[in-house]
Amino acid sequence: MLNTIALRRLRCWIDAPQNTSANSLQAKVLALELGQLGFRLNNITAFTTIDKAQFTAAITTLTEMRGGDVQYVPLFSNFPDDLPNDHEYLWRRVLGFWGLDSFVNKADFGANPISQMQEEQLWQQAIAAQSQKLTDQHTEWIDLTVVTPEAGKQKLQQWAIDLLYGTTPIKEALWADIFVVLGELQPPIDLAKVAIKETLARLAADRWQKWHEVIVKTPTDLLRMLAFIQGQDVSLAQPIDLKGLKFSKPQRRSIITFLNGCPKIREDLLRYRRLWISISRWLHPGDFSRQFPRVAVAFDDLRNDRIKSFESRVINGPVDGRLDTLLERPGILLRKLTWLLQAVDPLEISVALLKLQSQVAALSLPLLLNAYCAVNYDDQRVVINKQGKPYTIDKRPPANNPTAVLAALDTLILTKLRGTKDWQTVWIDPAIHNLVLPLQARKQSDGLLNLARGSRLPMTGPVLRLFVYWQETQERTDLDLSAMTLDREFQFVDHIGWNNYGSDADIVHSGDIQSAPLGAAEFIDLNFAAVADSYVLPAVLRFTGERFAEMKACYAGWMNRQDVGADIQTFDAKTVVEKVNVVQDGRSWLPFLLDVRAQEIIYVDLYYKGTRTIEGNPHFPALAKAIADYHNSKPTFGLLADWYARANHARLVDRADAEISIGHTDDCTINVLKLVGQGVTSFS
Repeated sequence: MLNTIALRRLRCWIDAPQNTSANSLQAKVLALELGQLGFRLNNITAFTTIDKAQFTAAITTLTEMRGGDVQYVPLFSNFPDDLPNDHEYLWRRVLGFWGLDSFVNKADFGANPISQMQEEQLWQQAIAAQSQKLTDQHTEWIDLTVVTPEAGKQKLQQWAIDLLYGTTPIKEALWADIFVVLGELQPPIDLAKVAIKETLARLAADRWQKWHEVIVKTPTDLLRMLAFIQGQDVSLAQPIDLKGLKFSKPQRRSIITFLNGCPKIREDLLRYRRLWISISRWLHPGDFSRQFPRVAVAFDDLRNDRIKSFESRVINGPVDGRLDTLLERPGILLRKLTWLLQAVDPLEISVALLKLQSQVAALSLPLLLNAYCAVNYDDQRVVINKQGKPYTIDKRPPANNPTAVLAALDTLILTKLRGTKDWQTVWIDPAIHNLVLPLQARKQSDGLLNLARGSRLPMTGPVLRLFVYWQETQERTDLDLSAMTLDREFQFVDHIGWNNYGSDADIVHSGDIQSAPLGAAEFIDLNFAAVADSYVLPAVLRFTGERFAEMKACYAGWMNRQDVGADIQTFDAKTVVEKVNVVQDGRSWLPFLLDVRAQEIIYVDLYYKGTRTIEGNPHFPALAKAIADYHNSKPTFGLLADWYARANHARLVDRADAEISIGHTDDCTINVLKLVGQGVTSFS
């Protein structure tokens, strides 16, 4: 299991012990097998030997990572050539439903061309035909590193620790692997270094269940821990129900003792009033009123609605006292800066912010970065909540000039970063100014790329081929791979999908399949040079049937293709740029936005509720407009690199003269796309 995690998460191939003699023949065979999947060993000379079982398991893992473990059969077997005319095909289908079947040669189809339902014989014929086709000449290489078992364990341990000590929430998809690593390797964990409350809640659950010890920091953290134990949402973004809790008397005493030590117990209980009133029925705080009267009074005030929240004190209090009140809670002050700018003199706000310099070590760097970018951007923007659902916010109304506030925030960030690096000369790749820091990765999909939403990547191939694969469990399930084209003003132009197969010149669709008992696939080709519109927004839409997470399998992603044609395999694993497990709740999944003029892909990875078809959707154009500018409203790796260089008096020089190079490729000293956990914000 550790070997599999090392491959998936660290791109490390764990080899035999170093005292085993090198086997050059095995190394060549391994390189050949890996090359067919688009992987290569960057230190193949370090390879020694591997047994057959390990080899098979590793190849299976790598095949799954690229999406090559299933059969991709489009409706039109000759895709992208010889596609039927939309209207003619529709009439032939109508005639077929009336018993006049004009589809004599069904071998050109991977499913029944009339019903568009899968049939075993046509599916098997299409698989056999695909196996005879040529592969693409292009390869999207992913480098693997050969490591010894001991080095692999050390890297896995460091990976887990970096995530646990990180200053951003951990992607939910990583937790299963993290717990395997923690269970197998038992690394020492300093809980005082765990900054994210959701992370601490997960780690605290084991201590609570074994020894009834409460090691979280606030009452809300305790709710997170209980939610985790009951298999509910640890982030508390979704409503949770903790009914049925039963505490022993020692457990009740531990919780009451913990609550008694919380300095802001009243406000903390109020934040989740309904839950705490429910829990109090099992806690019986009145039983401890003599020893812990503070807790008993707090619960009595909670039930009788006698507690006033901190935010209500700020909002309803005198305007001239808001800053002094907010200085009691620096985190809330930083989150409310854009609101304050509507009513308070920016100079007063900047003076208040500078008072935080003495406690800057306790301030969250991501919070400071987000505050700076929020104040610095006032256009329409996308807000993504804890559940990973997007909604757009209109342009902020005119406010006071924020220059002084930005200067104060800049000072706080430089103060926090000062003395953290010994850099002398630095080169910063301009491209990383388009890569958003992954500060909100909790609900992001699990795939090949380590990208944050809004990040921009350059187009590298002539044809971008989107794909979706799904297999239903019981209920007939119809997914539709579609795309919306937009003009420069983000106005709807056209759509490509189930009822519009497009044109060979720019965008073309592989045909609509309406059932997936055998595993169905749809494709869209974007011929980049021929696309006339300014933006293309693809989507995977669930027309009917099972939800994404209920299916046996649901994958989606895209390939960079050099060779396309009826004689070339429709799916080629080695050309896959991104393959994502589509498992979250929603009516549609939006993978990326294609900026045609900039020749860039903007990573979206958002799930959306709404209509079952892309045409006529009023929300997608507004979302596309906001996501196109997302990197300007959020902290980027480039922005943070600049702050590190300024804070530590490093000189920015040409790459050839730089001691430290920061970019998004492996030939840089720091490849930002490989940073995880605490490394994301520390550049280490």
